[in-house]
Amino acid sequence: MGKLDEQLDAGIHGDFKKGWLIAQQLKEETPTCNRAAFNRGWYLLRQGKLLEGHKLLDKGRFENVFGNRHIGSKQPIWNKESGTVLLSLEGGIGDQIKSYRFAFDLKELENRVIISCSTEIASIFAEEFAVVQHDVACKVYHDYWLPSMSSIVALGYEYKDLKGTPYISRTADTIPGRIGVRWSGNPKFEHEQHRYFPANLLFDAVKGYDCVSLQRDKDTELKPEWMKQASLDDWQTTRKSISECELVISSCTSVAHLSAAMGIETWIIVPVLSYYIWALPGNKSPYYDSVTLYRQQKYGTWLDPFKSIKQDLEIKYK
Repeated sequence: MGKLDEQLDAGIHGDFKKGWLIAQQLKEETPTCNRAAFNRGWYLLRQGKLLEGHKLLDKGRFENVFGNRHIGSKQPIWNKESGTVLLSLEGGIGDQIKSYRFAFDLKELENRVIISCSTEIASIFAEEFAVVQHDVACKVYHDYWLPSMSSIVALGYEYKDLKGTPYISRTADTIPGRIGVRWSGNPKFEHEQHRYFPANLLFDAVKGYDCVSLQRDKDTELKPEWMKQASLDDWQTTRKSISECELVISSCTSVAHLSAAMGIETWIIVPVLSYYIWALPGNKSPYYDSVTLYRQQKYGTWLDPFKSIKQDLEIKYK
């Protein structure tokens, strides 16, 4: 087993001390290895070093493990200038929702912002900004452009600079006691197998409450008969269904990001080796004030987070 694989195995099993030791060794032995630098970036995020960590995460672009390919713009990447900025939202829908927040930061710095995003989510972003589809983004006038997953670096942010307040509006009134449930996410995600938990653990934790399924496309057949089905025809109907929820419980999915971005109380179940935005230890996140994280404590078993969820539901709705 090579050191990169050994480091990944250590992280998956929660041995972060060993993983960090390997990260330091690789820095000395292979200083130009982009994958090693990318992995080291995650550990720096965990240590509270957001900007330094993100500078290394950016190295993952050369390995196709972070962000998207260069969009082909001939304009320079934004570096705190004023002008028209094309913010290219990257990754899956959840990543795009998470990074959409930075459009507001760019606007506060007196820039005109144009959003480039996936078609299916465009109508939500178009409520506040001009929007263009990815495939024609370069044809739209812009002075600068910014790959969204590099916004932390361009803005020079540390964790204290992140705003956890809502930035997408709700489109329906809350139904008291309504809990939205989502048990699995995008199967194309690189480490989906590590965040995938037995759905019955979640169903057992929430049974007896007013629950609606927010699951779509994959694993919908697992929904128990007692659980209602929310309308999820497109992202605007999904937004309305989420808006009606008092609480959303989900793995790290686009549904969880949209719920959190609207300021809805959102409980997210994350694996031992979490996605990079949850790398900072603890059960809260500077990205979203409304999020509580339920972390897997031991690789191979998911009992602990669902035991905590069941207990917290009893307290919340006693």
